[in-house]
Amino acid sequence: MKVWSVFLVSDIIKVLKENEFSFCSSWHSGVLNIDNKFFTLVNKDLHDDYFINRTVINKKLHFNLNDIGQIEKLMHPLLQLSKEEKMTFNLHIGSDQSLLEDYLICKNFNKIDEVLGLHYPDYSDMTVSNVPDSALKQNDQSLKVLVVDNADLLKKWIEVYCLSFDIDKNKEMLIYRLLLKKFNIFKFVFAEIDAVGGKNKQIVGCSILYFHNDCIALYCLGTLKEYRHKNIATNIINFSIEYGRRKSCGVFGLQTLKSDNLLSFYQKKGFVKSYNNKIYRIFDR
Repeated sequence: MKVWSVFLVSDIIKVLKENEFSFCSSWHSGVLNIDNKFFTLVNKDLHDDYFINRTVINKKLHFNLNDIGQIEKLMHPLLQLSKEEKMTFNLHIGSDQSLLEDYLICKNFNKIDEVLGLHYPDYSDMTVSNVPDSALKQNDQSLKVLVVDNADLLKKWIEVYCLSFDIDKNKEMLIYRLLLKKFNIFKFVFAEIDAVGGKNKQIVGCSILYFHNDCIALYCLGTLKEYRHKNIATNIINFSIEYGRRKSCGVFGLQTLKSDNLLSFYQKKGFVKSYNNKIYRIFDR
């Protein structure tokens, strides 16, 4: 296992961003390469999800993003494709790319949100003896956090996922068919409550754990509205931290949208913000 605690923060950011893009790629049939300048993920069935549907700059490019001429040259194929194909792109850019952002604002493209990347510090140094008790037990004895282990339970997981994120119920079967193919690469986590003496079990929360390059990250953390503010999400987070540690992952992270206003919640759980990517909508006018 790699000892990430001796690496620079930039190394942790790198593996978290790679995890994020790999996770989002898993929701798509392929990656669209635009003139070798941009990589685009487009799932038309989930067109309104600007986290999963994203466009990023090819990291291997040698463009000077402090030069307006270079920026215009970089953006030309993306703008041209948007115009010709009447496509909409959600461009994710780093917070340090200020001149590129100025260009987008000048072109009247609106920032629609930000992705905040966080990590759990000193994660690789944790051992069984020093893992917080909260990561080893449930706060509520009637609550259990488990991993989905069959297709029928996945259907119930998806139902809670759609309810938690206000996703149209008509999309449940579409999402089921998509995620069933990911059963071996996603770990679907759910929180279950025994409402009446264990006879009336109900799934009330959900998340996905995704492993990539010695990094585990938590996605799609949601709770049914009527069960929010009852430590459901906290229990899922604690379970996930311990699950990844037992799998000997070096970095544990998660991403949240700025619009969800959950940064302070995660910081109280011990997470540290590592980066933020701004999302600009690029579309044909």
